[in-house]
Amino acid sequence: MALRNDPRIPMETRSRVQQAAAALEYRTNPLVAALMTTRRMQRVPVDHAVLAFVTTHPRSDPARSYPGYLSFVEGARARAAELGYRLEEFPLRQNGMTSRRFAEILRARNIHGALIAPLPRDEKHVDLDCRGLAVVGLGTSVVSPVVERVSNDHFQSMMLAMAMCRKSGYERVGFVVSRLTSERLDDRWLSGYLLATSRYPVEQRLEPLLCETPEDISGELAGWCERERPEVVVFGNFDPAKPFRLPPGVGVVVLDAPAIDGDWTGIFQDDLRVGAIGVEHVVSRIQRGAFGEDDKARLHLLAGQWVRGKTALGPQR
Repeated sequence: MALRNDPRIPMETRSRVQQAAAALEYRTNPLVAALMTTRRMQRVPVDHAVLAFVTTHPRSDPARSYPGYLSFVEGARARAAELGYRLEEFPLRQNGMTSRRFAEILRARNIHGALIAPLPRDEKHVDLDCRGLAVVGLGTSVVSPVVERVSNDHFQSMMLAMAMCRKSGYERVGFVVSRLTSERLDDRWLSGYLLATSRYPVEQRLEPLLCETPEDISGELAGWCERERPEVVVFGNFDPAKPFRLPPGVGVVVLDAPAIDGDWTGIFQDDLRVGAIGVEHVVSRIQRGAFGEDDKARLHLLAGQWVRGKTALGPQR
């Protein structure tokens, strides 16, 4: 238990045992460790095999109904079930909840693993006591506390989108995103766009449209199109249910295409898989006894996939 960093063993005892193991150059057999973890899990009551899905969005927040958010949850819940766990939501910001109270609830439920949902809008901090918890964040939004995270590779996704636009014959490729979204992703989409266009002839380099918030895009889009004259627009903020108005013949590429075989041309981020990988890393941390903050600040990136779709088939098509 001390070698697994089990929080039920006093810290001093764990340290002494781990120092002795290090002096003896002891190494855990990963196959035996995995088997014993499975056996231990099967002996505990089903209610104890729970992973906490930590949410900070109010239940009334529309973001909870976005396809990407729902896919995160669906993918995480399905993978948790395959690994013998149940994913259960724990709202961190309900009335009267504090970080201390939240930690006490998880300890009382004997829950040692937590998956943090993406944070609302421009937030990057969550008030979560990670001691005794194996914690992983979905997406890049959780900056503090420092936890392991799983996300789409936004830089790779943009570079792929730009390459496919050029392959389709487009010379004037524009990019539209809100500053709020761009900064949330550490400007990875923007960096990919600027790098890709730096390799274009000067007359084909368009100034990206960076609105302050997603809600500002519709009001600024027409003027930007008139100035920059794009042949195709790559959108970082896009709701297929509420498409933007563009000049005739201008193609549309979305960086979060809703399906791998759908009508919208762009990047499929596979949020189902991101959620599943997040759970896999939570379970792995539990098995390794890797509780608390992540000293390596690990960020695992899943490559985006190109969706040909029907909205950017080439100039004037």
